[in-house]
Amino acid sequence: MHPFFAPETQAVAPEAARAGPKPSACTDTKLHQLARLVRRRYEAELGKVGLRTTQYGLLTQVAANGPMRPSDLADAMALSPSTLTRNLKPLISSGLLKLGAGTDGRTRSVHITASGKSKCAEGLPHWTAAQARVHQLIGSRNVRELHALVEDCLASISAS
Repeated sequence: MHPFFAPETQAVAPEAARAGPKPSACTDTKLHQLARLVRRRYEAELGKVGLRTTQYGLLTQVAANGPMRPSDLADAMALSPSTLTRNLKPLISSGLLKLGAGTDGRTRSVHITASGKSKCAEGLPHWTAAQARVHQLIGSRNVRELHALVEDCLASISAS
């Protein structure tokens, strides 16, 4: 068995240890495992109203903050410009968001439409159900600790 796939409790020979960390020691792997499991819950619920988790996040971000420049929206959502563009396309095509003129005529601005506001309202009970289920599965204390830990980590990594 390759050491990267070795169970955490299995002893790894010294030469295998030099080959790299086990998945149980890889922070990226662990974070992706957790994120995938959590995202499945949200995707399943929001899929009932025809939305992906990222799409719902974009709709609610624009609804809460009013028209936004695409670059500001990408920053707020921690998305690359290309990922934002890819995620905006279906929302604009379906009439939930629109891209219009910005404040100075040289920029663009993302606006939520009446249909987009309605879709946000339709999605809210499903997002709430997913949130409640994830919190139930993880446990309230763990959720609080996870949120605090993630905030600390984000601040530390962002500062470097």
